[in-house]
Amino acid sequence: MSRLIVIDGDALVFDPMFGNRQVTPTGPATIRGSGKGTVGGKRICILGDEKKVQVPAMYVIPGYSPGSGTLTISQLDPGQQAPRCTAGAAIILKGNQFIARFTPTQPAIMSNPSATPDPTAPSMGKGRFITTQVFAQAG
Repeated sequence: MSRLIVIDGDALVFDPMFGNRQVTPTGPATIRGSGKGTVGGKRICILGDEKKVQVPAMYVIPGYSPGSGTLTISQLDPGQQAPRCTAGAAIILKGNQFIARFTPTQPAIMSNPSATPDPTAPSMGKGRFITTQVFAQAG
């Protein structure tokens, strides 16, 4: 089954819930392509490009002041990779949802008991690619 190829500048959409944290991106949520091939003049995204994604975000937990952190892609779904290609590495495809990670950098603070910070352990969620091109497919 062929799926759309992810290219440089394609958007990422993250589900808002990461455990008990409601996370909202505050910066551009895009992926940069480094593949040798291009689609519409933009480089294709290859395996490894997902590891470079870092999106600033804020988060809230009921009863806490807001906190902030970073969203990253932890792992692609197997259906988001086209292993047989000539791009030098597997091409990233739109596919299903990927596993995302939210890591707090400025923890939310609970009001009662006074000044108790949210643990800074990462929490997991999901996300997906929004492709801008609609004709180039692989898989």
